[in-house]
Amino acid sequence: MSVSKRESVLWSVYNPSLGRTSYLMGTMHLKNLQAYTYASLAEKYVPLVDSYAGEMNLDDAAEADLHQYFQLPADQSLSDFYTPRQYKRMSSIFYKLTDSRLTHVENLTPMAISNIIAESFADEDFGLALDHHLWNYAQKLGKVLYGLESVQDQIDILENISMQHQVTSLKQALRNVNKYGKSIVTLGNLYAEGRLHKLYRKSKKSLGPLKSLMLYQRNGKMVNRFVTLSTDASLFAAVGAAHLSGKHGMLHLLTEKGYQIKPIFE
Repeated sequence: MSVSKRESVLWSVYNPSLGRTSYLMGTMHLKNLQAYTYASLAEKYVPLVDSYAGEMNLDDAAEADLHQYFQLPADQSLSDFYTPRQYKRMSSIFYKLTDSRLTHVENLTPMAISNIIAESFADEDFGLALDHHLWNYAQKLGKVLYGLESVQDQIDILENISMQHQVTSLKQALRNVNKYGKSIVTLGNLYAEGRLHKLYRKSKKSLGPLKSLMLYQRNGKMVNRFVTLSTDASLFAAVGAAHLSGKHGMLHLLTEKGYQIKPIFE
């Protein structure tokens, strides 16, 4: 299927009042070939700007140790949330997919387990996820580095995802794990094909009741931060690809603010 000329993972964002061009790119937090499809394209445009922004400042995130927010309280374990039969099946699936024992990660939240399972369906062709690779690339070029969200923003999101939702989501993923795995692979393929609109729609559907928290609210905050940073200096910003499309997407919100956007393919 051909890709519309209106679709791209990389966009120029022109501020007519300043006569300045910045860039916004959709990325994938994966280490496979599909995620790196447009890495060289990004590396062509990052040198043209003064500053670089990821979804959040990865150096600040490392210092904050966000992994602690994916851990259960000391008096709880993963098995507390499932029946013995459910937990046994989960253990079997987890071992088959990761070659690791579920008992070794009993202290992790259901959301963390879901993430591990999702990542098991994607190859690891590179040492770093694409977003981390681009951050390091910009850092080596001496760009000023920012986050479109703060670490506290990320913490607030994690704390607003209820345990009940996490437990139910993991159950649903394991109910048909092959279908779940296929959906992960499909998102990677859609990204590699540059089909951002369909990727957005599938991502939004998978989020269900969390789409406002995980997409719409974040899009608004990140656009406001993009505007602030790109007003001070030219900017290359890289965010999860699902944040670009849709009427609540970052591209639409930027046009509403008077910016002129154009897709970049080479």
